[in-house]
Amino acid sequence: MDENGRRGERLHKVLARAGVASRRECEKLIAAGRVKVDGETVTRMGVLVDPDEQVISFDGEAIRIERPAYYVVYKPKGVVCTTRDQFDRKSVVDLVHDYGNRRLFPVGRMEEDSEGLILVTNDGSFANRVLSYKHPLRHLYYVRVRGRLTQEALDVVRKGVWLSDGRSGSMWVKVRRWGKKVSTVMCSPSAQQHRLLKRVWAKSGLFADKVVRVRLGPLTTEGLRKGASRRLSDAEVEALLHPAPEHLGASRARPAARLTPYRQKEQRKAKKYAGRRQRKRQDGRAGPAPRRRVIGP
Repeated sequence: MDENGRRGERLHKVLARAGVASRRECEKLIAAGRVKVDGETVTRMGVLVDPDEQVISFDGEAIRIERPAYYVVYKPKGVVCTTRDQFDRKSVVDLVHDYGNRRLFPVGRMEEDSEGLILVTNDGSFANRVLSYKHPLRHLYYVRVRGRLTQEALDVVRKGVWLSDGRSGSMWVKVRRWGKKVSTVMCSPSAQQHRLLKRVWAKSGLFADKVVRVRLGPLTTEGLRKGASRRLSDAEVEALLHPAPEHLGASRARPAARLTPYRQKEQRKAKKYAGRRQRKRQDGRAGPAPRRRVIGP
């Protein structure tokens, strides 16, 4: 709520939602005086506006607010999950053909050599809700592994393994086909662990050469061919925002941010000197408190 008691949305977010530029770039455009609200130039950050009641213009032209759009894409192998690629590789956004001039972006990530379902939208709050750690959607994968699949390897993957960046979560695994050299399994990792699938299987001595996401919450690949996309219905969007219990995955606490080696060294040094000061106080050798220095007469 601003000083006039009006509720609204921050100006740079409205501009980004209208497809003018990214949020950071929109802040620079506002500071440069290229944005007007109701005919008055705005250069201050954090201004709240209501696009339904106020006229917002950029470089003299009124902006048009995009309506939220939601798509599901069957990403084939070799397509990247980004809006802009420095090597000009094909993106999942390029697979959506009826988006008009909307500024779309993929929800989450998927490796370039993986396949399957991924969401594409222009609604940031929707993306944050779908990627939530508290209520994660269930991801089901079809995985083809090379090597001899044994019960010991399955137990290792189901319990979780230690990786260079921590321990992976538990994983639901069901074998579809046993083979001497090639086997296929269906697996559902815990929240935010799907990008570790190949590393987890490699830790058990197997190579996962094909990974396909066949289910994402209530959505499946049924009726959707590789490289195709379709718009989600209102019922499907509601099912993603408020998933049923059978469409929820195993929740997992959000991992703590990793400390750099310098910060780890500083923490060890602080603990060392804190322990030394505590031992001195206990032994009575801390001495009297330092006298305060007084400057002046």
